[in-house]
Amino acid sequence: MEYRQLFADVRRRPGSYGLSGSFREAVAFINGCDAGNSWGLLVGFREWLALKANTEANLAWPFLVLEIAHVTAGDSEAGLALSSADEVKALEVLFEELDSFLTARNGAHGATVVIAKYLQRRG
Repeated sequence: MEYRQLFADVRRRPGSYGLSGSFREAVAFINGCDAGNSWGLLVGFREWLALKANTEANLAWPFLVLEIAHVTAGDSEAGLALSSADEVKALEVLFEELDSFLTARNGAHGATVVIAKYLQRRG
C-alpha cells in the first residue's frame, strides 16, 4: 500500500475514513496503520520529529508533533483538549511531517539513516 497517498487522502477527506478530522483521531488512524504493518511503518518517525523539535526522542510521537506545532497538549493525552485553531495547526504539522518522513525514509535503509542522524546529533 502507498501510505503517502493514503495519508494525503485522509488529510483531504477524513470523513471518508470514518474520522471527524481531529488530531486525536488522525493519530489513532496512523497508529492503526503502523500496527497493521507490525509496527514497522513509523520506525524512525519519533527520531525524525525529535530532530525537528530539537529535543530528545523520549516522548511519544504525537507529543513531538504538538511540540513542533507549538501547541500545548492541555492534558495527559495528546490532542484531548485542543482548541479548533490548535487542531488545525497540529493536523497540518502532523501530515506535513509524516509525508516528509515517509519520503525521506523511502528505500531499504531509510529508517536507519533517519535514526543515525538523530544519534549523530545527540553524540
